[in-house]
Amino acid sequence: MTNEKRKELMGFTGLLTALTLLLFPISRISISKVAEATEMETSAVTESVVSADYAGDDGLFDGSRMHTVNLHITDKNWKYMTVHATDEVYVPCDVEIDGELVQNVAIRPKGNSSLSSISQQGSTHFSFKIEFDHNQPEITYHGLDKLSLNNLGQDPSCMKDFMAYHLMNDMGVSAPLSSYTVLQINGVDFGLYLAVEAVEDSFCYRNYGENYGQLYKPDSFSMDTLDTSSMLEYREGSSLWVNEQIMDGTYYADTVKGDRADILGAMLNSVFTPEQTAVASLQYVGGMTDDYQDLWETSVFKPKKADKVRLVESIDTLNHSENPQSVLDVDSLLRYFAVHSFVNNYDSYTSLFVHNFYLHEQDGILSMIPWDYNLAFGSFSYESAVSSVLGQNSDFNAVPEIGNAMDTNWNMINYPIDTPVYSIDMKDRPILNALLSDEDTVSQYHEIYNQLLETCFENGKYQEIFQHTCDMIRPYVENGLTFYETEQFEKGAEAMELYLNYRAESVRGQLDNVIPSTLEGQHENSETLVNPEGLNLANLADFGSLVPLLNESTIDGILHAVLRNQFDYDTKGAVNAVHYYSSHPLALVKCIPDLLKIQPLRKLILQKIAPFLWGISLLIFAVIAVKKVKHNAPRKSENIQLCEISAMNDPFFANH
Repeated sequence: MTNEKRKELMGFTGLLTALTLLLFPISRISISKVAEATEMETSAVTESVVSADYAGDDGLFDGSRMHTVNLHITDKNWKYMTVHATDEVYVPCDVEIDGELVQNVAIRPKGNSSLSSISQQGSTHFSFKIEFDHNQPEITYHGLDKLSLNNLGQDPSCMKDFMAYHLMNDMGVSAPLSSYTVLQINGVDFGLYLAVEAVEDSFCYRNYGENYGQLYKPDSFSMDTLDTSSMLEYREGSSLWVNEQIMDGTYYADTVKGDRADILGAMLNSVFTPEQTAVASLQYVGGMTDDYQDLWETSVFKPKKADKVRLVESIDTLNHSENPQSVLDVDSLLRYFAVHSFVNNYDSYTSLFVHNFYLHEQDGILSMIPWDYNLAFGSFSYESAVSSVLGQNSDFNAVPEIGNAMDTNWNMINYPIDTPVYSIDMKDRPILNALLSDEDTVSQYHEIYNQLLETCFENGKYQEIFQHTCDMIRPYVENGLTFYETEQFEKGAEAMELYLNYRAESVRGQLDNVIPSTLEGQHENSETLVNPEGLNLANLADFGSLVPLLNESTIDGILHAVLRNQFDYDTKGAVNAVHYYSSHPLALVKCIPDLLKIQPLRKLILQKIAPFLWGISLLIFAVIAVKKVKHNAPRKSENIQLCEISAMNDPFFANH
C-alpha cells in the first residue's frame, strides 16, 4: 500500500472514531433514566439499608473466587425486558446468589452506547442492574440495595474494571466492591460478568455513615447542546483540519505539550467548548443554583434547596478561595487520583469527557468515587481506536505517520503523574488543580503513590492477583461465556501484565526524580523514559463495539468495498456485516448518510468510484443471498442457545 493511501486511511479511521465517540458517547449517562431510578427524597439512610454485611471478606465481593448469580425469571418477563432493553424497563424476578435466594426483586438492562450496540446486534447479553428494594423497600441482600452486573464488553482482558476497583479498595478510596460471577438464567450458564456494588444508598451508608450526604454523577456530554456538525467544518484546529494534517503527514500536537500526539483528543476537542464542560468539572459558572442544572438533573438522591446552595458555595470556594482545599477531602482525593493516574483512565474527569465518576458532598466537603474503567490502562487512544476498526491482525501502523511523537505504549507507560491530564489544561479541572498546585499536597500525593508501589507492586502482590484472576476466568472465556475469543483474551492479558510492570517502573523513576513527572519535563528529557518493549496496548482496547451502526462490521464492509485487496486487514468484520445487514437492511440505509458526511470517505469514493460501486454491488448481492444471521455476540457453550431479541422467537427459552 502506498504512503499516500496509508495516510488517507489513517486520517479516515481517526476521524471516524472521533465521530462515533461523539455520536454514540462512551457510557453517557441517561438523565431520564437516572430520574426514573432514583426516588430518594433525603440523604438520610433508608429503612432497608441498616447494615453492610454484604461487604464481608467471604461474601459476594470476595474477589478471589468465582460466584454464581442465578436469575429465576419467567419467559414472558425476560422477553419483555430484552425487547424493550433500550428503555431500561424493570421486570420482576427472583435471584439466587451463591445458593441464597432473594425473592421479588427487579432487574433491567443498563448501559448507554454499549446497550444500543448489543440491542442492534440482536443479542441479549446486556449489562444488568438488580434492585433488591425496587418492589419492596425493606428487601436487601445483606444490606445491599442494588447490584450491577457488568458484561465485560469493550475489554478483551476482562480485567480492567476489576483491577482498577481493587487498587482503589486497597488504597483506601471509597470505591465499589467487585467480584466475578457466572450469570445464569433459570439455571443455565449465560455469561461471565463482573458483579459491582452499585453506588447508591448502601454504598454511601457503608462508606460515609448514617447521614451520608449527597451524591451526583456529573457528565459534560449532552446531545441536546453539543454541535456535532462542527466536526464537519473546515477550520484551523477542527477535526477536519487535524485529519488533513494527519493525511499530509505533517501533524504534530504542539498544543498537547511534549512529544505526545494525542490525535483522538485533538479531534474530539474540536467540538467541545469550555462552557460545555464547566459545570461537570466543577468550575464556577455563577452564584445561582439554576446555573448548575446539569448537576441537579444527574443527582442520585433528590437534592433539597439547602443541598444545592451548599454545593454551589463549595464550588465557589474551590475556584476563588486562597484555600480551595478547605472544601476537599484531600486525603481521599489524593488516593483517588494516584490510582486513577496509575491506570491512565482518560474517559473521565482528567480528559475531554468529564464523566465516569461520582461526586460526593457531605457538610460542604467534596470527594470523588471511581466508576467505569473499561477504557483505562492506556486504552483511550488513537492507535487503539484504529486497531479496533481495522482489526488487530492488520499490518497498518499509525505510529510512523505521526512524526516525532511517541506512540501510545511509550505515552501511557510514562504518563507524568504530576500533570495527569489528556488534551486539556489542568486549570480547567479545579479539583485536581487545587491539589497539584500546592507543594505540600504534592508531597503528600507522592507519599501515597510511594505507598501504592510498595504495598501493591514492588512486593509482588498485584502480580499474584493478576495471575490468579487470569487463571480463574480463563476457563469461562474458553467456554464461550464472554465477547472474546481465547486468543483475544490472552493478548489482552499479556498487555495488562506488561502494563502493570512497566507502569510501576516508570512511576518509581518519577518519584525518585530519575524520570520527569510533568509533560514539560518529559519533553525536555525524553531519553530517561521507560521503554515498554513488547507491549501493545491496542490489545487491551475494543472501540469496535461502542456504536450500534458505525461499528467495526460496518466499516470493515465499506473498507472492503472501497479498497478491496489494496490493503491487508481482517475480513471477519466484512463477513459479519453481510450477515447482519441481510436481516437489517434498514440499518444499512440509515448509516449511509452519516458516512457520506465524512469528507475523507467522500474523497476515497470519488477516487475509486468504479471499484466502490462494484464492491457495493457485491455487498447488495450478498445481502440478498445470505439469509442466516450470524451476530457478533458472546459465544455460548454447545449445549446453550443464544438468546435472540425477539418476543416471537427466542431460541433460549424455546429450548429451556
